[in-house]
Amino acid sequence: MDFRHIDAFRALMLTRTTTKAAQVLGTSQSAVSRLVADLERSTRLTLFDRARGRLEPTAEAFALFEEVERRYAGLDNIREFALNLRNPDKAVIRVGSVVSFGLGFFARVMAGFRAMHPSVQLALTTGASDLIRDQVVTHQLALGLVTNTIDVAATDAVSFAKLDAICALPAGHPLARKKVIRLADLKGQPILSYEPTDMVRWGMDQLFAEGNLHQQVVATARYSINIGTMVKENVGIGWLHPVSAYDFLDSDLVLRRFEPSMPFHTLRVTPRAAAPSAQLDDLVRVMETTLEDVLRAVEARMKAA
Repeated sequence: MDFRHIDAFRALMLTRTTTKAAQVLGTSQSAVSRLVADLERSTRLTLFDRARGRLEPTAEAFALFEEVERRYAGLDNIREFALNLRNPDKAVIRVGSVVSFGLGFFARVMAGFRAMHPSVQLALTTGASDLIRDQVVTHQLALGLVTNTIDVAATDAVSFAKLDAICALPAGHPLARKKVIRLADLKGQPILSYEPTDMVRWGMDQLFAEGNLHQQVVATARYSINIGTMVKENVGIGWLHPVSAYDFLDSDLVLRRFEPSMPFHTLRVTPRAAAPSAQLDDLVRVMETTLEDVLRAVEARMKAA
């Protein structure tokens, strides 16, 4: 098995016909068929069901394709890096973020960075912390924002933000007249919660047990953006990451401090011993100033309401 076999397999998975795969590779249909057959023989896998004259990928083919695509992503990054060396003004910086920072916050970061480097493209990936961490470790991403609840030992990690959760209330809610929401205030109220594993990580499970809130939970979600949307629709009361709260400043959502505090800790991770980059340094500075601006806007909203 060599790169020719993998290229033929990938082209066939992407196009689903030997004719189109041959066009992509600049070769003949028979060559594509032979290479894929050789791959099946060498791996002892049946990658395509050839019944009724059609090529239908098997479960093994889909599993292999996922791994192939991961490898190709790395090759694409190498190719991109080489092009950036030749023309640094046309660089692409790939970054990743957990969802709480991946919406309004990063849109504002991109606007600020673009003002400094109009020719440099930012490519943003949002997702779970472990996904972002893995892509940083493999140099698919130059920088990532993740929670402190995962293992980041294989990266260079520094603290980016440690912020207390904010209580979010529907517009017109009776508790909106309070400047600080406390545990006792929530008795009898419909509560929105996070998934159990996230509650454990953030210490919310202990809080819920103390306030006997579990029986009041009416809905759960994984991300702050989902909790905020449900609060807006008057499903219940929830807690938001302060940066996610920024995404709701144009709505009539009521934001209040909550006691006792529940901190969200976010880390900035980069690949180990990454090469110095002035553009990446500028991006980090924009991220830091944007965080200050976002938190200031959220604070102003809580004081004004």
